[in-house]
Amino acid sequence: MNPAHIDDFYYVTSEVLCALYAAFPVRHIVLVEDITGPINWDLTGLPDRKSRACFETLVWLSDHDLLDFRTIEPRDVGIEGAVLTQKAFVLLTGVVNWENGQSMSRIDALRDARARRAYDDLGTVIKDVFRANCQWSAPAPVEPLPRAPGLDVADDTA
Repeated sequence: MNPAHIDDFYYVTSEVLCALYAAFPVRHIVLVEDITGPINWDLTGLPDRKSRACFETLVWLSDHDLLDFRTIEPRDVGIEGAVLTQKAFVLLTGVVNWENGQSMSRIDALRDARARRAYDDLGTVIKDVFRANCQWSAPAPVEPLPRAPGLDVADDTA
């Protein structure tokens, strides 16, 4: 099991990649509160740890050539003019092969994992994207990925 901050990183990464893919090629504003909920500010004016980690994830993705943006919003509440890079677009349209023989694009795998609330799959697909993005390692043979079951969530609105 991953530490909570790594799971949060995978969650934020999947949310950002899916949102930017849906808006591609139009530039988009990505706000931290749209991903993590309202930002809780402390008495010194600093955001809570989860909000700060979300913002730093956006910067990290940019530093690793997966997204591009024009400006940072004041007080680090988001980024304006965000768009997927060509590399990210190509990586997201690449194929994932699951152990059960099912094949789908990485973006469809991310969307499916989000819809099924299969958070282990989010991490698996994000790690696959990062492995494919890694320029300093030798290409690894493509292995089928394990697939986690989704959570059954009762609908309380009925």
